[in-house]
Amino acid sequence: MRITIFGSTGRMGQLLVRQALDAGHIVTAYARTPAKLLVSHPNLSVVAGQLDDEEAILEAVRGADAVIEGVGSESAATRRIIAAMDASGVGRLVVVSTCSVPDPADLPDLKFKALVRFVKTAAPRAWAEVRAAAEAVRASDLDWTLVRVAKLDNGPATGEIKVGHYGHAVVGLSLSRADMASFLLGQVTDLTHLREAPAISN
Repeated sequence: MRITIFGSTGRMGQLLVRQALDAGHIVTAYARTPAKLLVSHPNLSVVAGQLDDEEAILEAVRGADAVIEGVGSESAATRRIIAAMDASGVGRLVVVSTCSVPDPADLPDLKFKALVRFVKTAAPRAWAEVRAAAEAVRASDLDWTLVRVAKLDNGPATGEIKVGHYGHAVVGLSLSRADMASFLLGQVTDLTHLREAPAISN
């Protein structure tokens, strides 16, 4: 498949690019600073651009079978990516989100409530942006999945990922970046959570 990845130069993004290439996909990585992408492969192309560059975003999205987006703390960028997908006829969107984004299937949970309260207080702009990005995704006509995670760590890939909703005593606080990348990649073709917002952890 042809997959476009936004947020490709971060720690999780680089793992995602590598995993996608290892799985045989053709990858377009969108990067504000391409030199930060420490991956080279015949099936990898890089589109350089800022997150407000609509033409570059359109170039990156055009011809893709799916888009994986990891820039949820910038809702305007999410809206531009959605617009580019609409213009290009690309339907599948998998988005990195956080526990700051609620879901109707969640139940009250004190530890997640405390974490969200801390984020809202310490980083109010990021809290508001990730929620606005999720609203834009949910309002779109795309085949989307919002993948919510509380905290990412640098642990190894385990292949053991818990999937559910907050407050059901299933999902914990942390997930390794390697497992997050693996789950995101799997969602490209796995439509189990189509137009849903699963929460995941190790």
